[in-house]
Amino acid sequence: MRRASIGLVTAVLASMVFVVPAQAATGTYLRLAHLSPDTPQVDVTVSSFEHPEATLRIPGVGYGVLSEYKRVEPGTYTIAMRPSGADPNSPPVISATLPAADGKAYTVAGLGKFASLALKVLDDDITMPPAGQARMRVVNAAPLTGDLKIVRGDTALIDNAAFGAATPYALVPAGTTGLKVTPKSGSQVDLAVPLEAGGVYSVLVLEHNGQLSTVVRTDAKGAEVVPVGGQQTGVGGAGVPWQPFVLAGVIVIGLFLLRRRIA
Repeated sequence: MRRASIGLVTAVLASMVFVVPAQAATGTYLRLAHLSPDTPQVDVTVSSFEHPEATLRIPGVGYGVLSEYKRVEPGTYTIAMRPSGADPNSPPVISATLPAADGKAYTVAGLGKFASLALKVLDDDITMPPAGQARMRVVNAAPLTGDLKIVRGDTALIDNAAFGAATPYALVPAGTTGLKVTPKSGSQVDLAVPLEAGGVYSVLVLEHNGQLSTVVRTDAKGAEVVPVGGQQTGVGGAGVPWQPFVLAGVIVIGLFLLRRRIA
């Protein structure tokens, strides 16, 4: 009887430990970027068609900022940019509509120069790369560079990364081989970027006072987005994940029953 009880409780706990991560692996993710070099700081508003009460407002976003991922509910969203400090009810400088699907990740970025500023929705490919490989793309937000060439080792990965746009993701072997970012005008920039197997990366090329700089962000690892910090919640009422609390309760109850049977 004791062995049967122990086996039963162990089986229940093992099944719960398996189910919870599988549920937590799903989700829809959104992040925001200001990548227009001559556009002043902006206030960004994200509104949900299905949940108008859950509006998210991010004030004072400056050039070069790429936010954390926020977990959202699938649905249709409006993203709007206004001058920093403007009335939230005033007409936006630019806006875009995002139909967010389950299991997808998106970056909504203000790209280009101010005179032709566009708010673009970028699909973030968070699917796991093949074994031993990584996935990488480049977002060119440096107007003086012209098209960029990206080389890793002796292999040209991307020949023409145009200003104000994001390249498609390229598959690359995992490892510590550096990247060489070569603009049509300006000096080559060498990046010591370890690309881990199963990782997905975005390389932002920025420009400050005529000087080229780069930022490498990890979009995902193992088909899971990588936020800065802990579990993210956001627009659409995703809230605090409840599964860990259910798991903790099952463990406590299981151990209590097990003690009673053994006693």
